[in-house]
Amino acid sequence: MNIFSVLAVNAPGGLWSILIDWINGGILNFGWTILLLTLLVKIVLSPLDFGVKYTTKKQMLVQQKCAPQIAKLQKKFGNDQKTLQVQQQALYKREGLNMGVGCIVMLVNLILTMVIFFTLYSSLRSVSAYHAIDEYEQIHAEYESSYYQSLIDFSDSDEIVDKESAMEWQTNFDTAKEFVENEENDPESPEFIEHETTYENGLAMAQKATEDASKSAVNKWNSIKSSWLWIENIWVADATTSPFPTYDGLKSLASNGGKYYSEYVTNKINEAEYNTIAGLIQQNSRAQNGYYILAVLAGVLTFLSQWLAELHNKLKSKKANIVAKQASQPGNAMKIMKFIMPVIMVLFVISTGASFGIYILTSNLASMLIGEIVTLIIAKLTKKKQLEVEEMLEKEANRLIKKGKLQE
Repeated sequence: MNIFSVLAVNAPGGLWSILIDWINGGILNFGWTILLLTLLVKIVLSPLDFGVKYTTKKQMLVQQKCAPQIAKLQKKFGNDQKTLQVQQQALYKREGLNMGVGCIVMLVNLILTMVIFFTLYSSLRSVSAYHAIDEYEQIHAEYESSYYQSLIDFSDSDEIVDKESAMEWQTNFDTAKEFVENEENDPESPEFIEHETTYENGLAMAQKATEDASKSAVNKWNSIKSSWLWIENIWVADATTSPFPTYDGLKSLASNGGKYYSEYVTNKINEAEYNTIAGLIQQNSRAQNGYYILAVLAGVLTFLSQWLAELHNKLKSKKANIVAKQASQPGNAMKIMKFIMPVIMVLFVISTGASFGIYILTSNLASMLIGEIVTLIIAKLTKKKQLEVEEMLEKEANRLIKKGKLQE
């Protein structure tokens, strides 16, 4: 066994890390901490979300009202896009539609959403790297402490009375073992016989110490691991991988967390020692960390949120809805995005720790729930205008049906 002093990896800084630690101080579970933090962020941002949805709803009603006129303009100036655009802008202006204000509100919301998404994403990667390293260091310290204490307790001589004498005994034992296992050494030589005696006399004690240390390491892991619901370790992806990462897995986590953690693992964590402890944990814990549930739910909720947004934009009258869409058919790109975005979310969750998956899932669910509440409020505020637009479009639909230009 190599002598390895207890290390202390530095915790990440930044606003998100501070908030996570502060909330976790009262909850004592990082999974629920991240969930609660996400909910708080969504609640704080809900007024802005209301502003975006309210502005968008008013713009949409004006655009729906103008749809018949836009269709006529497209028919009249279809080959002259510049004139068509001027005429459309003039029409929108007469109806009180200010596209600039709407764009600014949505741009502010988009920028803020992206800043939060990517900064929290980066922070959670650093937090995951830190805790993965810190958990190993705690387990490693427990393993060594238990190993040397077992040597002290098991020894029937006065040679091993404290950690220093236990470490000295271990050095002598390792030297004897290495000498005996070297096939180039002469088994008949006095030096070989001396080392063989030391090795054989200490073998039972070393095996007992290893057994005790292994149990202590597994117990320590079970007491400090960051589990959440079905997930064994939230710093590792919700997938069929082991809850306790391999050395290469730890290096990957550290690399995601930043240069400091990557260099820390490379320079300060002994690969052989890590693999020894990782093997013990993996043999005595659940084989897989999760079941891809976060990834599947993230994809489903992303698709569902887009579907709900599209549903709320539809008018109740089928005929009015057909007229409203005549001048603004959604492009193929928008239709494709409905399927691409869920796939992107799935890939994000699979390729990162479950901590970020919890954030994505909670964020999507909170957005849907808050969005539904906001939509109900906006529907009441715009009810009169929506009924007016729907009535006007339905009359236009009936007129086109009579002329044979529209099918029911």
